[in-house]
Amino acid sequence: MTADLEFTEAASGLAPVALRAAATLRMADHIAAGYDTAPSLAERTGVDPDLLSRVLRFLACRDVFAEPSPGTYALTPLSATLLEGHPSGLRAWLDASGVGARMDAAVGGLLDALRSGEPSYPLLHGRPFYEDLALHSSGPAFDTLRHTHAEGYVSDLLDAFPWHHVRRTVDVGGGTGVLAEALMRTHGTLHAVLVDLPGAVAAATARIEAAGFGPRFTPAAGSFFDPLPAGADVYTLVNVIHNWNDERAGAILRRCVEAGREDSTFLVAERLMDDADPRAITAMDLRMFLFLGGRERTLAQVREIADTAGLAHVSTLRTPAGLNLIRLSKGRA
Repeated sequence: MTADLEFTEAASGLAPVALRAAATLRMADHIAAGYDTAPSLAERTGVDPDLLSRVLRFLACRDVFAEPSPGTYALTPLSATLLEGHPSGLRAWLDASGVGARMDAAVGGLLDALRSGEPSYPLLHGRPFYEDLALHSSGPAFDTLRHTHAEGYVSDLLDAFPWHHVRRTVDVGGGTGVLAEALMRTHGTLHAVLVDLPGAVAAATARIEAAGFGPRFTPAAGSFFDPLPAGADVYTLVNVIHNWNDERAGAILRRCVEAGREDSTFLVAERLMDDADPRAITAMDLRMFLFLGGRERTLAQVREIADTAGLAHVSTLRTPAGLNLIRLSKGRA
C-alpha cells in the first residue's frame, strides 16, 4: 500500500466502521464455527447478504479476513483477535452496543474540543465520563474491559515492589480488584482495601469473596476525591492520575497524603511520555483529554504534581508491560 493510499485510508474513516460492524456481528466467531460464506453469515446474523459480501470483501483486502476462494472467508491473525474470549478483549471494545463504542464516539468531537478547550465526552453524552458509564448498562461493561486490561500488567506490579513487607494496602481507583486479589493470593498476610465507584467495588467483592480472600479484603465504595481509608503501608494508584487534569490529579494525591502515615509508601503506575511508544502514548493522551480532561505526562510532570501534594520522588522502575512504577513518600522534593 502506497503512502498516499495509507493516508486516504486513515482519513476516510470507513475501515474502522467496517471493523466495528464485523466485531458487533461476531463475524470471526461465526466463521470459526463454519459459517464461512456471505449467505450463511448473513442468515446467521440477520443482515443483507449482498451488502455483507461487499463489507467482507473490503475487509479481506485489508487482511482482516482471508478469502481463500471466491465468496468463502477465513480468519487471519488480525480477525483472530476479534474472537470472543481473546485475551485482548478487542471484540468487546469494538461492539457497537458497548461502552467502547460510546467512548470512541467522543473522539469525533476533537475539533469542538480544540475550539472550546473542554473534553468532548460530557458534551456528547450529557454527563461526566464515569457518571455516564455507571448509567450505561447495555452491551459489554466498562469494568469487564478494565479487568481484561489489568490482567495484562498485574504480574509486573507484583514483581516491581517488595510486597512481602506490606501488611495493608489501599488500591485507589482499583477497578474490579485484579491487583488486590493478586496481592492477597501471593502474600498470605496482606490485607487489601479497594476504593472505587460502587459498581466496580461490587464486582471486585463478589469475585474476591468467591476466591476465599474475603476476610482480608475491605471494599470501600466511593470517590477518591473524598477522604480515603487511613493508615495503610502502601497506597497504589494504577492508571489513575492520567485521567485527570493537574489540579484534580493533585487533589487525589493529597487525599492519599492525608490518609497515609508518615512512613507510608505511595505508588503511581502510569505510562510516561518519556519512554512509551510515541504512536500509542499520543493517542492515549488525546483520549484522556476527550473523555475526562486528563493527559499523559512525563516523569518530570508527575513529580511536579506530586511535589504540590506534599510527596517526594523516591524512584521509578519501568516494567516489562510498559508501566512505570513511580515510588513516592511524604515530604517535598
